[in-house]
Amino acid sequence: MKTRILGIALTVIAAGAAPSTGAARQAAKPTAPAASGVEARLPGYMNSFLPWDPASKVTIEKSADRAPGFQGYKVKRTGKYPKLNVEQTVYVSDDGKWFFDGDPIANPNPKPIRTDADLAWIEARSAQLYRTRVKATLTPERDAGGLKGVVLSIDSGFGAMHVPGYVAPDGTKYLNGTLYDFQMDPREERKKRIDLSQGRFEGKPNGSIVMAEYADMQCPYCRYRGTQMDLLLEANPNLSYKRYYKFFVLWFTHEWSTRAASAADCIFRFAKAPAMFQFKKQVYAQQAVLTVAGIDELAVTFAESAGIPRADFLNCYLRDESLADVFKDVDEGQRLGVKSTPTYFIDGTEINWIEDKVMEDFLRTKDPSLKSIEYTQPH
Repeated sequence: MKTRILGIALTVIAAGAAPSTGAARQAAKPTAPAASGVEARLPGYMNSFLPWDPASKVTIEKSADRAPGFQGYKVKRTGKYPKLNVEQTVYVSDDGKWFFDGDPIANPNPKPIRTDADLAWIEARSAQLYRTRVKATLTPERDAGGLKGVVLSIDSGFGAMHVPGYVAPDGTKYLNGTLYDFQMDPREERKKRIDLSQGRFEGKPNGSIVMAEYADMQCPYCRYRGTQMDLLLEANPNLSYKRYYKFFVLWFTHEWSTRAASAADCIFRFAKAPAMFQFKKQVYAQQAVLTVAGIDELAVTFAESAGIPRADFLNCYLRDESLADVFKDVDEGQRLGVKSTPTYFIDGTEINWIEDKVMEDFLRTKDPSLKSIEYTQPH
């Protein structure tokens, strides 16, 4: 059934434009702002929130859709690349403070949410989706927008993945995803959510362009784009960048991805980032033929060639501390709303690299002298 659209469409043009906050804040009342204020601000916010596309054009229409305490808005974005066009519904809280772009899920048998036991329906639905055990827990410190904070702890077989969400106090809906501060530039908020303290990067120590790459070493498209990123950066040795690698393992479909991530984490611990990035390249080179036993063998062999004693590596590989590092990155990706791999955030801007030239188009806004490379089809 199609959603009935209300209101007048608003349009903004200027890719990546920072949202304008001053006028909207001055016009807002201490209580809930007028809907027109949200509609005026939302196109600019979406241009900063959505994956980057040159010449982006965003239109907004108020929707009949609502989540508890949130108004739905139909978003349409077009730009240079048709594959990056967007049509989706997003939600802004009635007080104009919070933005949500995840999935509202209706509860067929709602009842007030008082304790964790009242979240059983969310656990059952999520367990069916992930085909594993799920525990839903209330997190009162994350309550916002009149909603109750929830975290799902999902058993991966190696450790728990934590997925954030919110539930309406009356139990009518669960909002699967995270809230963003609607009064803040989403690119700046993303930068605050990305932890760079582990130092798992390549590039220049004082690089001015900060890249965070969320990827899975068993993912063929990660290999495809990750290899092209290698080539693009090699073709531009003067580019001032720091490229951080983040583990976003798709453990529920990829049987050895968590093992590869743990091995990379241990190699980084003992032999630092250059060895870890070289290991990732070797995994990508052999990805099509690797098995669980194969990744184990490659991990140990590579570690020894990097000068890591076998006993030290095995005391790290697939052990609690290393797996905690892996799932810390996965949890971080969940809080950022990562939906596919690879996902890149560059200085807080999301890049969805499904069009060959979009990455270099964006990097050229940072360094106009950037050289192009040849792009080949994945195989």
